Amino acid sequence: MEVNARGVQIGYGEHVIVNEIDIDIKQGEITTIIGPNGSGKSTVLKALTRLLDYKIGTIDVDGEDIRKIESKDLAKKMGVLPQKHQAPPDFKVKDLVSFGRMPYQKWFQGNTKEDDEIVEWAMKEAGVYELRERSIQACSGGQAQRVWIATVLAQKPQILFLDEPTTYLDISYQLETMRLLKRLNKSSGIGVVMVLHDLSHALEVSDKIVVIKDGKKYSEGTPAEVVTPQMMKEVYGVACEIVFINGRKNPVIAYDEIV
Repeated sequence: MEVNARGVQIGYGEHVIVNEIDIDIKQGEITTIIGPNGSGKSTVLKALTRLLDYKIGTIDVDGEDIRKIESKDLAKKMGVLPQKHQAPPDFKVKDLVSFGRMPYQKWFQGNTKEDDEIVEWAMKEAGVYELRERSIQACSGGQAQRVWIATVLAQKPQILFLDEPTTYLDISYQLETMRLLKRLNKSSGIGVVMVLHDLSHALEVSDKIVVIKDGKKYSEGTPAEVVTPQMMKEVYGVACEIVFINGRKNPVIAYDEIV
């Protein structure tokens, strides 16, 4: 599966947020969108998943105009986890994850045996199977995030889109979420597209990084190609060194000393 955006302009009303952007998303890759606050990262993610319409340009999914794809068919291709999500307080984990099967069900149809098996698989993959009888409100922040990822996994999408999936999480849960997404990518070949603020996470897990600055694509490529001292200075306004460490695929960022 591929998602291809060409010359896309996105905005709200007359206000243009993102202008003339080209992006190619491929199943099997982890693509991370980075950039300063207000640069248009989340806006791009919303347009790529049809949560937000675009004004000019084209977005195709496997060569078909994304606007013309039936909602249920699109949900079988794309799983989307927005930045903010909420469930009724009395919902059990297993019930919430079951909602991921809705694109495959007819009106008023209950779960089939196959649905139940996939829900169980999704909970196990996300590491929340032991929490299945627990109320979602009784889960910690990290546990709840894994439950929401399981819910999207239950859709059996080919590409998973996440908007800032580590926001508000402690560092241990941030790393746990990154490991989960990396493992899912490796084990099932699912594509992952996410907006991240933490550049160290982006360097660690990404196959490709897209940098957005002032509503336009600044650069796109592998982590080593994209994250450079020049990019950090021009996009983020900070000075740093990019350090390569033996045994690690991608470099790390060493910011100038704070004095």
